[in-house]
Amino acid sequence: MKHLRIVPSFALLLAVAAAPVLRASPLADKLAGHWEANLSGEAKTFTFVFEFKTNGDALTGTVEIAGQDRSFDIKDGKIKGNSVSFTALGIWTGTLNGDELNLTRTLDGGKKQEMKAHRKSGN
Repeated sequence: MKHLRIVPSFALLLAVAAAPVLRASPLADKLAGHWEANLSGEAKTFTFVFEFKTNGDALTGTVEIAGQDRSFDIKDGKIKGNSVSFTALGIWTGTLNGDELNLTRTLDGGKKQEMKAHRKSGN
């Protein structure tokens, strides 16, 4: 009886099965780009500007406060499911819900600030 060569077929099957795992997460596709969130308090409103870049489950980019000439690099950025976390001007966590990114910023001392970010086209 002749032996069938199934190794190449098995390798192809394995590659096809692994392909979805190797792709960027759906959240990464939706998250990359320019986002803005307003924070109001103490008779002032600040606009945070986010430039998100994604690479698989890694999140990078910058955060700045509109009207100021400084931007801060996003560090330790992670994407998991529909959640994000990163550090820049505080510790941020968030959840993407449709076209809205619900964010919590934790400052030194534990103070928390809640805001909603929306995608903006252009800069």
